[in-house]
Amino acid sequence: MKLAALLAAFAGMCWGQTHPGIDPEAEKLYRRASVALHQLPAYEMDVETTLIKPRGVPGEGFHILAKIAARQPDHILISGSTPFFGESTVYSDGHSSLFWQESTNQFAKIDAAIPARLLMHLTNLTPEAEPVEQTLISAKVLRSEEIDLDGERFDCRVIEVVTAGREGVQGDPTPRTLWIDTKTGVALRQQTDVVPPLFDKEIPARIEVTRFHTGAYVDNGDFSFIVPADATEVDWKMLDMAMTNRMLVGREVPPLHLVTSDGHPLDLTKLRGKPVLLHFQAAWCKPCEESTATLDSVAKVMGPDVRILQVDVDETPEGVRGGAARTTASRHPVAVVSADDLEALGLRAWPANLLISREGKILSFDAGRASEAALLALLRNAVLTTAAPPPLTWGALEPHHASRGFNKKDELTPPELVYKVDAGYTPEAQKAKISGTVMLAILVGTDGLVSDIHVLERLEPSLEARAITAVSKWRFKPAMRGTTAVAFRARAGVSFSQQ
Repeated sequence: MKLAALLAAFAGMCWGQTHPGIDPEAEKLYRRASVALHQLPAYEMDVETTLIKPRGVPGEGFHILAKIAARQPDHILISGSTPFFGESTVYSDGHSSLFWQESTNQFAKIDAAIPARLLMHLTNLTPEAEPVEQTLISAKVLRSEEIDLDGERFDCRVIEVVTAGREGVQGDPTPRTLWIDTKTGVALRQQTDVVPPLFDKEIPARIEVTRFHTGAYVDNGDFSFIVPADATEVDWKMLDMAMTNRMLVGREVPPLHLVTSDGHPLDLTKLRGKPVLLHFQAAWCKPCEESTATLDSVAKVMGPDVRILQVDVDETPEGVRGGAARTTASRHPVAVVSADDLEALGLRAWPANLLISREGKILSFDAGRASEAALLALLRNAVLTTAAPPPLTWGALEPHHASRGFNKKDELTPPELVYKVDAGYTPEAQKAKISGTVMLAILVGTDGLVSDIHVLERLEPSLEARAITAVSKWRFKPAMRGTTAVAFRARAGVSFSQQ
């Protein structure tokens, strides 16, 4: 017998002696099922979840139906219905990501790529369509069984595992039975416990895949969704789909285990005295590619007044891994960020920008592609110790030819706000009961977009950042000089008040 086989046999004997209730084959099948969908390049599936009525709750239980199409790493479309929220749709097409909810007719959209595996676990439409790996207490193989799905046969191994309870969830360890496809490792059927929306404890559920296809032919799926015309756009946090840990805003930066490309630790505390922008991106992320030119331009404008660190994140089927970081200005490798740090930051979408003040506090932390105007305004405001001076010229920037006398062609119509984004309180500022208005000077271009943003009246650093980020996304019907669009300098106030 070869040495490798001897070692494997010895390891199996030792494992069986140490964990007599865990069959190595059952454990291997369970571990594989927890990552199987991540490892498929593309797949389509229909999932039906039947949840048994909890004690004390009227009714006969309920069903959750979902259709899923995915192409790794960043294309996914999930649509379905629940008795709680009605129809819902979640999608990411590689350039932007969106979530729409029928019950409120609200949608949230972000110019960022979100890994398909993360969106699977962020939506209530697919409660444990892929089993979440937990600590095993026992595991055993029950039998082999064939399953027929939509005319296609799947050979499965049926296993029963007992896992430890979830952190923060009421309930004792309970058995879970899984029918695992021997070819792909996907759990095509489960009898388990899940925590449905609006519940704080596990209840029995049966999860069945009723249609399943995988292979190259799935690769050409249609990853798009048209939002109803009367739907209202809201922030991601209003739909409980936060892409970053906003509780960090206003606080000191948590310890990040950054390591330079040559193996030396990078201590962010040693960079205090200047604002620092951490820009997180992934190699496969298309919005990240589109952000590169913006970062280069911002770095040239700001020069040595700020530090911009570009952190590359490698997204793999096994999870998020750290990647090289580089300074945007020099393009030299700087650091590697750990997967644990990304988990602590709650980072789920790329690109993302985390702005740190000269004192080491987080001023803003947002996922999604930021405009050059927003980044410049955020960094300039972080550098300044006082409010910016008001501009010399307000109103239309093109001169009015008064010498010609009144002419209908010279009549000026101010810009009209047609799309507004709510700034939203930061948790720390709300806790401190800070109220007031951040007054900005903005330039509304001939295209109705906002640029050249300056803070004229300050309030609190993190709220100023929220105001800048929100106003940078506002859209206007441009100012008109007769029938010609003209650039227009205006004031924009963003108020924060305790409810």
